[in-house]
Parts: sequence; structure tokens; C-alpha cells
Amino acid sequence: MTIIGSQPYLTGYAALGAAANKTTPTGAADTSAQAKAANAATAAVNVTLSAEAQAALKAQTDARGAAAVVSDARSAIDALLKTAKTTSALKDGQPTIGLGDLDRRELYAVASGRGGKFPLEEQVVAALELKSRNADALAGPAASARVTGDYAGLYQAALDRQDAAGPEEKATAQWTQDRAALVEGRKQAIANPGVAPAGVEGDPVAAYLKEAGGVVANPRTRDFGKVANDVRDVLDKQYATATGDGAATGPDDGAIDFSKFDARSLAAVSLNRDGQFSAHEVRQAAAEIRGRDHQSVMASYKDSAGGADSDFGKSMITRYAGMTAEEREASGWTPALYDKMVALQSTRDKLASLFSADGGVAATGSMSLLDYLS
Repeated sequence: MTIIGSQPYLTGYAALGAAANKTTPTGAADTSAQAKAANAATAAVNVTLSAEAQAALKAQTDARGAAAVVSDARSAIDALLKTAKTTSALKDGQPTIGLGDLDRRELYAVASGRGGKFPLEEQVVAALELKSRNADALAGPAASARVTGDYAGLYQAALDRQDAAGPEEKATAQWTQDRAALVEGRKQAIANPGVAPAGVEGDPVAAYLKEAGGVVANPRTRDFGKVANDVRDVLDKQYATATGDGAATGPDDGAIDFSKFDARSLAAVSLNRDGQFSAHEVRQAAAEIRGRDHQSVMASYKDSAGGADSDFGKSMITRYAGMTAEEREASGWTPALYDKMVALQSTRDKLASLFSADGGVAATGSMSLLDYLS
């Protein structure tokens, strides 16, 4: 918690008032009243800043250069790896260390691989930590928006977090695009209270709401069997109120609106471990999962176009690492697929390094291609 006190300023004003009062005789009652007023004036005024405001203030007052940020992050991760008695931040798609103590600039430096100091595994873990912090910041405003329709407040919370970024992050095209989308979303939310903004290209809030879901409570942490029970109840209520043409009126026919279900809830239907769902419901859920996977892969590919060679592969590995076990199973993202992605990405990184302008065979002629691939 950050406290800003106004004591130094108010004390000065109180002193000026006391000096002025000496020129005018006053009664005992007046003196008492003035003393109370002076005491009230000199009391400290405390202002509590939100977590995002604190982060923004810290980023703005952080005088470190980019190299110092990278160095601090490298030292912190080295210490974490040593404590965990491991040499890799990821094992079988699961983080082996937590980066909760790194600040946002440090996390961004790691996630973006700045300075060539951070291997792919560390970049993935840092990206997941940034994603988790973003979800934490939006969870409360999103819950409020679902109940009250205050989408303007949700978009303002997202903008506050966007503006809390450090200078390196703000210098990227992605930051600029995301902020423009949030500004447009907030504009729509203000113009149409209670209506979720739509049609905003690259809208980070819309992407968050789709991933987090709004139908089942706590789907990411709730027991998987209970998630399935919750989804069953929600679907039955959908059928009971279905009125539109083509809407599902039962578990065996019609189009089911799975658009507001999160990935783990969809996995509960697709895997159907307890046999609660019909074949039709399972097919529809599987189709929604495939559609989302396709959109995610294509979006990652589009975002990586023209960027670093490793961006697309890193995005896919990050996606795998961020999935629950049930989501991976429902999507067909197996451990074998993960191993293949890591191997391919490692080869691509080696090739990029090998033929880079400032190192490798192209610059020194000291190593062969077989040396890099072996």
C-alpha cells in the first residue's frame, strides 16, 4: 500500500494562519475553535493507490536503463533456478520456478528475450506470469461487468494496466495496437451502457472474457467433475429458454451456444468422463474447441509475421504451458506434440543464431552446421 501524506503542505498553511491571528485579539472560545481548525488542517491526508496505480508509479520512477533491467532479471532467475536445483524453468510443459517477485519491466525483458540473455523456457514462464497478472487485474472488474453491465469500468481497468507498462513495452507496436483497441472498447461501452463492445479488432478484453468464461464459476480451479456438473446445469437452462430459430431445444439437436464457455468447461463436455453429455453436445463442444485452436494458432502466426523468428514457436509453447491437463487432452495437445514443438523451436533458434550477422558460422566460420544441430 502506498500512502501519500499532505502534512508538510498543510503545516505550512497552518503556520501562516497562526501568524495572522496574532494581530487580532480573540476570545477564549474563538481561540479554542481556531486550535481545533488548525489541528484538523494539519492532520495528514492519506491516499491509497490501487495496485495498477502503484505499478504505473513504479514504472515511471524506475530510472534503470534497459541493460540494468535485464541484468537484474538474469540475477533473480539464476537465484531461483539454484534454489529449485534445476537448470530449466520448464519441465514437461510445467514451470519449475515462480517469477512472482520480478517486477513488470523485468518480466517483460525476460518474456521478450531482451539482450539474448533468456532461453525459451524462461521466456515462456515470464509470459505466463504476465498473463496471470493481467487476469488478476481484470477478474474483479469483469465479474462486476457481468452482473452490472459496467463494461466501461472493465475497459478502464484494462487501460490502467496497459499504461502501467515500462518504457520498453510501450515502445512496441503491440502495446500501441492493444491500447488503441482498449480506447475504442471503452468508447463503445460508454456510448452503450450495459452492452459488451463488439467488432474491435485485437480487443484484449474481449479475448480475456472469452478465455476466462462467464458461465461457470471458478472453472480454472474448481474440481473437474464439478465443472462438468455446472455445465450440465447451464445447458439444461439454455434448452429451457431457447426460442430462436435453430437454437438447441435439447441435448440431441440444434446449435448450442458454447461461445461464452471457457476452455476447461468445453473440455468437460468434450471429454465427457462422467457420461453426462449427449453425443451431439460432445461434437458441438469439440467443434468449438477446434475453432478456437484454429483462431489462436492463426492469430499467433499473424502476430509473428515480420517479427523475430522465434515468436510463433514461442507462442505455441506458451499456449501449451498455460493449458490445464484437461484442456490439453481435449485439444489433442499431447506431451509428444509438446516435445516436438520444443525440438523444432530449438533447431530454429540454433539456425537463427548460426546465420546471424553478429555471430555463428556466417561471422566467424568457427563452427559447422552439424556442430549446431548435434
